[in-house]
Amino acid sequence: MLDTCYQQLAMVYWNGAGSNVELECGVGYSAVLKGFYSIRSGVFMSGFELDYRLEADCFHLGDLPLCRVLLMNDSQYPWFILVPKVAGVSEAFHLDEEQQLQLACESSIVSGTLSDLFEADKMNVAALGNVVSQLHIHHIVRYENDIAWPNPVWGQKPVQPYDEEQVKEIRKKLQSLFDCFD
Repeated sequence: MLDTCYQQLAMVYWNGAGSNVELECGVGYSAVLKGFYSIRSGVFMSGFELDYRLEADCFHLGDLPLCRVLLMNDSQYPWFILVPKVAGVSEAFHLDEEQQLQLACESSIVSGTLSDLFEADKMNVAALGNVVSQLHIHHIVRYENDIAWPNPVWGQKPVQPYDEEQVKEIRKKLQSLFDCFD
């Protein structure tokens, strides 16, 4: 049933259908975009703290219904990280069923949006957690001519931090992503 929901959600997203589409899994598309939880309610944010390493290495770009959206401070790759705002979670299966669905939907929409906005050759999406155990999902835009291609980006080259203007431009570029969840 969830596979059908994801397929329909992808079709709605890619075909630009209206935001009031009802999916076969019983979830309205607008409900998925707005999330099963209200950010303002703090239901799942209670006790949530971003790991100090993610805080130090990333810029906070904004929040989706379930996830905080971060930009890794390495300008060699458009590298974004989704962090579910749920305390004490290190694995996706630790989330409840609705949170798992919300995470999958947010990740899918973020991946598609990043691929389009940054004209990716390939999207790398992964949750490793070997160093930082807090559940976080990397969404890395890859190009066949990037400095690490085709290898993973981790540890390939020294970090090249963003300057303030570059971060401002990326925030502006991603505003449409945050607007679709309002």
